[in-house]
Amino acid sequence: MRLSLVCALVLGLMAPVSAPAAQCSWQSGWVKTENAKAGNKGWDLDVLMRFSADFSRRKQAKRIEGYFDQTSIGCGQSSTLKIVGAKSADISIYRIGYYNGAGARLIQSIKSAKKITATQSTPPGQYLIKLKSPGYQSTFVPLVITGEAKSEVTFISSVLTWQAYNQWGGESLYKGSDGKRETRATTVSFDRPYDGDGAGQLRYMEQPLIQLMEQLGLDINYLTDIDLDKAPLIHSASIVLGGHSEFWTTSMRDVIVREINKGTNLLIFGGNTAYAKTELAGRVMNNRIPFRDINQPESTFLGSQFFVLGIKKDLEVQASDSWPFNVLGKGGKIKGIYGYEADTAMGTKGPGVQVLARATISPTEKGFVAMSTYYAAVSGAGVLNLGTNAWVCALTNRCPWGHSFDAKSMQQIRQVTTAILKQAGREKIGNWRVPQIDIPTRP
Repeated sequence: MRLSLVCALVLGLMAPVSAPAAQCSWQSGWVKTENAKAGNKGWDLDVLMRFSADFSRRKQAKRIEGYFDQTSIGCGQSSTLKIVGAKSADISIYRIGYYNGAGARLIQSIKSAKKITATQSTPPGQYLIKLKSPGYQSTFVPLVITGEAKSEVTFISSVLTWQAYNQWGGESLYKGSDGKRETRATTVSFDRPYDGDGAGQLRYMEQPLIQLMEQLGLDINYLTDIDLDKAPLIHSASIVLGGHSEFWTTSMRDVIVREINKGTNLLIFGGNTAYAKTELAGRVMNNRIPFRDINQPESTFLGSQFFVLGIKKDLEVQASDSWPFNVLGKGGKIKGIYGYEADTAMGTKGPGVQVLARATISPTEKGFVAMSTYYAAVSGAGVLNLGTNAWVCALTNRCPWGHSFDAKSMQQIRQVTTAILKQAGREKIGNWRVPQIDIPTRP
């Protein structure tokens, strides 16, 4: 891997000395205040959205690319941006949010190498840093800035999954440079850019959800799953996961289970969640094995688990008078939303669950059925699993496997998502919304 430039950005005030964490203070309502600021329309138009592991990405092209030496930083911490390709870069730092529909706000533009530190001027959030250089294709580099204030929601960015599928340099944990599984890598490093547009799976599996959360004015803490692996304390009513959070470490899973047991809600807007066990050794991911293969099926704490890929099924509401699908009314149906990967509670181990919705099936179909499930833990935590990795990408009709959604379906998905998020700040949702069990406890 050839590095032509190494630069470190000072986010915010560009102070020469790292600011102590005590200098950053985020009070209740800061997200709403932040999103009242003017955004920058068209901020992403010059970076064509490309899906991760898109094999056409391997065509030769002059690109300016990069990666940070950390996936996240907190107040007073710095990160180094390493650039590949061009000798110099114009660097634009954008924070993802709603911003009256613009979708992002330009925090700062930098024309030369600078040291970068997170300060009070860089609010917690998901950032995309745009790299530009004359004669080169522009790309993004993602970075999360974390916060530790008490909040309604902690959003977890699934960078482990992004990296597992990252084909930059030729190999991922799924495929080799020839596109075959037999030649896939057994380890991958974070010390490389993401393929596609450089943003990993952010722009289609997480960004639409982040923007809606910020539009609603929720107080949000942002973490990556690597941060979660370090066993942090969660100061939120709910933990929220996006459309594709497949790769987990054992430590990360232990944190989620601990939080559920103490009453923190888990709201999953995806499918195939917590399926693959991986290990972290510094900046390297090692191995991949399904948790169920070591007798630790994810359904034991999610309530349901991945069972199929390659489907496209309509969703039929089962509990039309119950949150969150009651917003669709009696006989609610969303076309084509189950897939490409989907979950079920059938044939699994775990707590008793309510089936909120399930896939439409023909009279001749047999076997397991895709479904969205909900249960209340003994602690009072509510655990909701929508059970399809199409949910978030369908919000903006940007799904990587070619599924498309009409305006009605997109509006329905947005209605249900909004209904969930409006309760995300409620402590112990399970005590408020008691499930009506359809599938009993499966030891």
